[in-house]
Amino acid sequence: MILVKSFVFSLSVIYFTLLSCWIVTDANGLTRKLTASHNPGCAPEFCDSVKVLHVSAEGPNDTLHYLWDFTHKPSILVALTPASSHLLIDWINFKDESAKKISFSEKSLYSFGIVLDKLWEYNDVDDTGFLDLKNTSSNYRREFGMQYFNWKIPSNFTVNNTDNVEFVVEASSYSAPSNLTAVVNGSIRIMLSAFGFRDHSGELPHLLHSANCTQVDLILDKLKTDSNFTSSRFAVEVILASSDQNNSSASLVSRKSLDDEHSPGVFTLVDLQTPVAPSGNGGYLQWRPVAYIAKERGLSNSTDTNSYGVLDIKNHTEQLNHTLLYSYYSENLNNLLVQSTTVSFGLKEDGFYKKTNYTSWTFMVGYGTPPNEDFSLLVILVISIGLGLPALLIIVAGIVMAVRRISQKKDDLFLNR
Repeated sequence: MILVKSFVFSLSVIYFTLLSCWIVTDANGLTRKLTASHNPGCAPEFCDSVKVLHVSAEGPNDTLHYLWDFTHKPSILVALTPASSHLLIDWINFKDESAKKISFSEKSLYSFGIVLDKLWEYNDVDDTGFLDLKNTSSNYRREFGMQYFNWKIPSNFTVNNTDNVEFVVEASSYSAPSNLTAVVNGSIRIMLSAFGFRDHSGELPHLLHSANCTQVDLILDKLKTDSNFTSSRFAVEVILASSDQNNSSASLVSRKSLDDEHSPGVFTLVDLQTPVAPSGNGGYLQWRPVAYIAKERGLSNSTDTNSYGVLDIKNHTEQLNHTLLYSYYSENLNNLLVQSTTVSFGLKEDGFYKKTNYTSWTFMVGYGTPPNEDFSLLVILVISIGLGLPALLIIVAGIVMAVRRISQKKDDLFLNR
């Protein structure tokens, strides 16, 4: 009986190993071919002040379009279209806020986007790590409109073998109305990456990406303002807009991941999903609640991020004005789902921003449902060996015991004769 149970257990371990390997392999199926262009179809002398990058991700049945815009507020538009659809931009009227300037040759199947709307600096004198959204005192919180940063784009960008596009913009100067606080020195960098395949990104927190998402890294490097705050921390306000009905709502969910193999010490994922995302036909943001306070990312150089739920935005026109999303959705603004969320960076007793004068935060913007973490092949093999080896020893021991008993019975029969 023991031998039979051991044999069944061993078969279960082998089945689990083969099934897990198949799941990991099957999840890598979808790939897309990426092409990228800067201000596509616009003469350089006409679009000198325009900062739009278009990435076309062609799949077997459809095309996913990414539009990254830094002309004013940093904006990202994600649109799923039929495979044959192509981008149309009315460059002559692009700066005219009263008309639609961006469309596709065929109606999009789904679209959504985000705007990095504001950067907040807050004086965390109680060292809690949290931002008090109700405290609007200028002695506690200062606002930096992202449209007032002078975003500089490189003369070229990286396209690697049609399956990876990388793009970096940086702002080291800030020009705003006199009633807003000024940036004294330092810079903000935003790194964007689009992928044509499924894998973990190369740097911590090694977020899992698919062929349907783009990664955003927000980096605050030696940023100093004239606020004179003694305990400064920073937060960013993100606006989400989608073609979902305006009486619906996005959801912000924190969930546990399988393990911390790719992000040591971090066992949680945060998903901000549009209403139809759970069905696989919506959009999402995903991040791990961790930020890094040094260029060398690691557990010892990490701090927490804090999320503050999803808030409705009543005046869609005002909030989306001077953004790429306004240029795309202008004729349908009142019917859009437009909401916001805020993410702050800091942990109690981490030394505040001034400890290293550096903070980086990474998140994904994607179409469909947020990808689930799978056990890697290495982990599967370790688990299989850990479970299978004892099972094998039990089988061998059972066989040895059975052989010995059979031998003993034969000897007893021989002696009885």
